[in-house]
Parts: sequence; structure tokens; C-alpha cells
Amino acid sequence: MIELFRTEQSQTADWVEAGLRELVVGYRKTVTTSLQAADIFGPQVTLPVIRENSRLISGKESLLAYLDELEKLVEDWRRFQSDACYIDEDGELC
Repeated sequence: MIELFRTEQSQTADWVEAGLRELVVGYRKTVTTSLQAADIFGPQVTLPVIRENSRLISGKESLLAYLDELEKLVEDWRRFQSDACYIDEDGELC
């Protein structure tokens, strides 16, 4: 399960959450404070934070990389979970 921990007002958290909504993936949002987050994750982790199972993602670059990785996973998942045939980048048919 993907969990997003964020403060109420945060431009960074806004684009992270927009990215999750755009991918149409399920996630749980927890609005918290920086102090509460430090108690949960430790002082070295800054909000917003994504927790997926035991993995923690924070920081602009890591969050961007995670959303890119998740986009590829979702794309593959949707491609291979349908009954449709497709042509991949190399022109190969399923």
C-alpha cells in the first residue's frame, strides 16, 4: 500500500499527490506535522514522505524518481493485465 505523509500546505506534496492521482493508483494520505513525522521516520526524513511497504521515499529527486518508476510499473501492469494485443517499442506483437 502506498502511503503519502504530508503537511496541509505544501507545494511539493501537492505535485506528488497530483502525480499519484494522475496514475490512478490507490494510496492513503495522512496529513501530519513535521514534528510528528520526525517522531515516526526520524529527524533526517523531511515531508512529504511516501512509504510503500518498508520503503521510504523523501526529497524532491527521490520523489520524482519514484513517480517515474511507478508510472512505468503501472503502464506495464495495465498492458499485461488486459485481453488486448499490443505492439511494443520494437514493433513486436504479443
